[in-house]
Amino acid sequence: MGQLIAWHYRTTLLAKLADHTYVTCGNLSKAWGCWGGKTGGAVLRQGAGSTAQADAIANPDERAGISCYLINGVCHQAANRVLFPAGITVRGARGYPVSEALFGAYGRPRALFGLCKAPFHKHAGVSGDIAECAVTKRAFSSLEKRILEVAGDDRDENNRQYLSTVAEIYDKLTKDAETLSAEDTRGFHLALFKLMVEFKLGESDAWNALAEIRMSTEDRRLEVENLFEIKELPVGEFVRQSNDLDERFQEDIANTLSEQDYQALFELERGDIVVLGDPEIADKYYTDMPPPSEGQ
Repeated sequence: MGQLIAWHYRTTLLAKLADHTYVTCGNLSKAWGCWGGKTGGAVLRQGAGSTAQADAIANPDERAGISCYLINGVCHQAANRVLFPAGITVRGARGYPVSEALFGAYGRPRALFGLCKAPFHKHAGVSGDIAECAVTKRAFSSLEKRILEVAGDDRDENNRQYLSTVAEIYDKLTKDAETLSAEDTRGFHLALFKLMVEFKLGESDAWNALAEIRMSTEDRRLEVENLFEIKELPVGEFVRQSNDLDERFQEDIANTLSEQDYQALFELERGDIVVLGDPEIADKYYTDMPPPSEGQ
């Protein structure tokens, strides 16, 4: 069984922008960029898993089926999909809990009217390791040995159980994808958020208010995506409005929870706002490709 390592680094493009994340295999000979760069990061964690399955999930474009940037998800969701065989995520990256709350651990499988389809195909029938990731491929430098020692093996059983339940919710959505209504999709996102809140906070007296914030944010996001799809928003404005939604979501949650609970949920100090949309990535992607359409 091979090893998969989650990495992160801070971007200098926007002070508020969440960490970028990517994945390598254990011997560092293969990396998956997950919508961005794939070098120069710091280690988050490591887990045992099939690198062949991870490579199949990643797809040749290394985006792991996160079809439309900032609609189905961002680098966090792509990296989590690649890391799925190891049962770990990019938790610990700055801004990841906000990203998970809004896109889910493994992304939004589709957007408004079924656009930007991004079902999570796990390639369960793929096993073993790709040649590049064979541990004996090459000797490690002293620096690389220290990196692997820092990574360790993630054995947090509570988190593994949480991710198992998350995966079950995704499996049900994928199974019923063709018959899902818009309300079913909203329910999917609410179920993921409820599970996240319970995992981080336990039973919360504020749940009803949190649920209302999450669903109103989803509705506003769908409105922005719809305007983008019909070309009433240029790429830059789409990113700006999406990031505005991220900020408002965090502010609304901060006004609902105690400072302690807010920090526990998002792993951020109150007022330490993050945004998820990188205008440079969005501009590059949507310049080469038209806005989302039914075929995606």
